[in-house]
Amino acid sequence: MNGDTAPPARAAAYSHDIVYCTAKELLGDYLRDRLALGKTPSVARYALACARSGGQGGSDGVVLRGLFQAIVDEADSVLIDEAVTPLIISAQHPDDLLEQAARDAVVLARQLRKDADYRIETALRHIELTPEGRDRLERMADGMAPFWRHRDRSRELVEMALYAIELMVRDQHFVVEDDKIVLVDELTGRLADQRTLSLGLQQILEASQGVPISPPSDVSARLSFQRFFRRFARLGGMTGTAEEARGEFGAVYRLATQRIPTHRPVSRVLMPLSVCSDQEKKFSRIVASTRALIGEGRAVLIGMRSVKSSEALRDYFLRLHPELEPSILHAVNHRAEADIVARAGQPGAVTIATNMAGRGTDIALHDSVRERGGLHVIIGESNDFARIDRQLVGRCARQGDPGSVQRYVAFDDELMRRFLPAVVRGWWSVMQRRRPQWAARYAEVALRLAQYRAERLAFRQRQNILKQDIELDRSGF
Repeated sequence: MNGDTAPPARAAAYSHDIVYCTAKELLGDYLRDRLALGKTPSVARYALACARSGGQGGSDGVVLRGLFQAIVDEADSVLIDEAVTPLIISAQHPDDLLEQAARDAVVLARQLRKDADYRIETALRHIELTPEGRDRLERMADGMAPFWRHRDRSRELVEMALYAIELMVRDQHFVVEDDKIVLVDELTGRLADQRTLSLGLQQILEASQGVPISPPSDVSARLSFQRFFRRFARLGGMTGTAEEARGEFGAVYRLATQRIPTHRPVSRVLMPLSVCSDQEKKFSRIVASTRALIGEGRAVLIGMRSVKSSEALRDYFLRLHPELEPSILHAVNHRAEADIVARAGQPGAVTIATNMAGRGTDIALHDSVRERGGLHVIIGESNDFARIDRQLVGRCARQGDPGSVQRYVAFDDELMRRFLPAVVRGWWSVMQRRRPQWAARYAEVALRLAQYRAERLAFRQRQNILKQDIELDRSGF
């Protein structure tokens, strides 16, 4: 480990305490301890502070007794998916200038024309003004306050406003609760109510949604989960979806991946991929298939990517077959999660869920459902990462129970739109019309390609952050 990682590891070597906590709580306490002790506390000072506090917090404000070994549950979620998300300790400071600038940026952005004044790189989720757009912005800002006459500053703020307007989708990337923006963790489908956007984007997003603008925050301390867990002398974990990430576990954390056989034989039936030309046809097939399965006494769990798409599918059910009465589980009604999951394995139960139902959820089956084939899982929208889809697949056929899975793919799914070139999607459409017998095979290849490109992009982003983390550790910051 690097120099600034030694104090907690060595101090903890003499302790035998085992603590159960979340990664966020642990990293939060670690950052608060470092603030209390100074940026680079010595080994002796850290050890003395730990001894005085006894883990209860003392005169130094230290609450941890040292860190030596971590065993991480759902390791791929914490060490891979959340790896580069920084935990930040900050304090709010009102800034009237930033608040007005956020409102002005949204007004200016809404006057710009897509493609002519700005371009969107969908896969990278990036927006950039064109030369024409920069000239137009300069003319619009000419009569405004002096703050806006600085070209680089005005361009940066307006591009952030365009990002908030064009790429931050309500009920997918965030929800509005009690006149407050609450971000949604797309990988888990849960509300990230303690998380905010940085660099003024939070205030601009709030301005674009017409909710009260929160004060910006001054950062006191920050650290990514990736950088934090690399500091442990010993690190391990467990997850049901480690296979796809085994290379990254080895390269980043020097962890080998060991596959453990299931406790009982898996009785899962994988049904053929269902290929649809658009979302309307996909929804129609999902509803028809669900109705047939419910008629057989089965229970059905349908996985969607976002609050928005979950609600859209539920409305489709209610319009065509309101008697099915699907339950819906997503970030907005997360308080009802336990009740919804408890009913999801009953005969005739239809549950539409985001990725919330993909981890840590064990759906108990009614005996009659088990006898008729168990829970049927429908992947209504494929996720960017194959691991996330496999988590949803794992909701059925658990502990030797029967179960089945079917995936539905449409040309206009978000994954396909973002990560497949237009020519590939166009050829797919032609194939569907002229060679429908080949369309399913082609769709499987296209789906794997889209997820591969998404995973490679995310991996490169994490690698860039890792390089920064290594440099920071070497410099002692």
